[in-house]
Amino acid sequence: MNISWIFFHFFLLISLLFFFSSKQIFQTREVRMKCVTFRCACCKRVLPRNPRVKQQRYCGSAACQRARKAKWQREKMSEDRDYQATQRESQRLWQQNNPDYWRQYRRNNCDYRRRNRLLQRARDDVSRCRQPSTGNSLAKMDTLNRILDDTTMTYIISAGPGNLAKMDALQVKIIPFTAG
Repeated sequence: MNISWIFFHFFLLISLLFFFSSKQIFQTREVRMKCVTFRCACCKRVLPRNPRVKQQRYCGSAACQRARKAKWQREKMSEDRDYQATQRESQRLWQQNNPDYWRQYRRNNCDYRRRNRLLQRARDDVSRCRQPSTGNSLAKMDTLNRILDDTTMTYIISAGPGNLAKMDALQVKIIPFTAG
C-alpha cells in the first residue's frame, strides 16, 4: 500500500470525526440556549430564563405580570367555589364602605364620562338595528306588567246594549293611578 493513500484516508477519517463531533457540540449549544431563554407569553420577547422559576412563562415587566395575575385569577374564579365566594364577599364589603365611588369618579373624570356616553350611543344604535320592530324606543315591552295588575279593570264599549259580539266593539283597560 502506498503511504500517501494511508495518509489520505487517515486525514479523511480525522476530518469526518471532527465534522460530526463539532456538529454535535453546536446542537447541544443550541439546546442549552433554548433552556437558558424563553418567550414571554404576553409580550412575545425572547428573554433569559430566571433559574429560580422552573416553568417561567412571563417576563418581569409590570404589564406582563398584570396579564399573568389576571390569567391566574380567571382560572381560579372558574375552578374554585370558595375563592368565588371570598371575592364576592370582599367586593360587597368594599361597596358598602365606598358607596359613592363611581359617582365621584364620574364627577372627577370628564373623559371617562364622554367616552362612556359615546360607547352607550353605539350600543343603543346596535340595539335598535337588532330590534327594528321596537322603533327608536329602548324601553322593554313588558314594563307595563307591574302597572296592569289586579286593580285594573277591562270594559267593552259597544254600539248598544246586548251587542257584545259585534265586530266594532272596543275593549278598553282603565288603569287607576295617583298623581304624585
